[in-house]
Amino acid sequence: ASRKLCFFICLFAVAPATAAELRPYASADSLTYTQPIAIKSMLHDWQPPFVGGDTALSYDKLEIGIQWNDWQLGLFERHDYQLAFSPDTAEIVYLTENHLPLPTGRDYELRIHARNNVSRGLRAGFHQTLLPTLNFGLAVSYLQGVSLTDGQINGTASVIAANDYDFHFDTRYHYSRDVLFERSVSAPSGQGYSLDLHLDWRPNQRFNASLDAIDLAARIYWRNAPVTDAVASSATKSYDEDGYVRYEPAISGREAYENFTQTLPRKLLFNSQYHYNDTVSLLAEWHDYGVADFVNLGLGWQQGLNGLFQTLYNPQTQALILRYRNQALSLELGSDQLDPARARFFSLQFSYHQRF
Repeated sequence: ASRKLCFFICLFAVAPATAAELRPYASADSLTYTQPIAIKSMLHDWQPPFVGGDTALSYDKLEIGIQWNDWQLGLFERHDYQLAFSPDTAEIVYLTENHLPLPTGRDYELRIHARNNVSRGLRAGFHQTLLPTLNFGLAVSYLQGVSLTDGQINGTASVIAANDYDFHFDTRYHYSRDVLFERSVSAPSGQGYSLDLHLDWRPNQRFNASLDAIDLAARIYWRNAPVTDAVASSATKSYDEDGYVRYEPAISGREAYENFTQTLPRKLLFNSQYHYNDTVSLLAEWHDYGVADFVNLGLGWQQGLNGLFQTLYNPQTQALILRYRNQALSLELGSDQLDPARARFFSLQFSYHQRF
């Protein structure tokens, strides 16, 4: 991978002198959403405020490459994290992490489904005009798996006192690092692919719509992935200095290594734009990330040769999204809070295409 990266860096340096149609590019995409609590709090200490929910996701990708005519070739690294869980799970984690009083007699449903991976690889794509009003794009990526967590937990927790509860759950999951039981393992290796599709439809001068299907078909085949099939319970417990319960779970089951096929979740990004006049346009978007989808509504302003400015609002997360685009540069910044430490939704996008 390091040799390939050097190759692309060299292309950036020599492209102006070698081929007028050769254009280097760089792009970065990041979207993070945590429904129950702020992003920073979920990653660290689960500090309030807590609003509840059942979803968390993060999608990050960095790519560098070259374009020539209708073809594109790039190197990338991507991080995909998806968590779907019961609202009960989020609530009891929040209460216990902060040593808050538990509701005596309450039974909590414990349910978590995780699909996480880190990969890097090579992406090749092309664009083609199918009809005067329709453009088509297709890209195929080779994925080299770096790490994974994929599996689920199902069980219950029963509160027996304001500072004490019993639990029982079963789990089956594959991983590179055992975050549940701290088993010492050798990390697996993974090879895979991803297929992306792009459609751009412009039926007239006033309206256009596009659809990006990312990971329309995507798999990583992990070799010798650690796996745990286990049942865990609160048979062994002790109490901290504040009198709050803490556990070393009693575990029974199977720990092994096996080949595992991980399916990457599909992402659908639909964008539409109606040009009210030469300056103002109306925007409507629907972005589906599998465990969560977002609707964005907004306005765009064309400032002649200076570029396009867009402002959108996401009613679901109450996030404001700002964009700027010109012939070479595209920028986006979105958040539901002015204070980054309190944000539950955050998006950042950047792309640059060198033109000669």
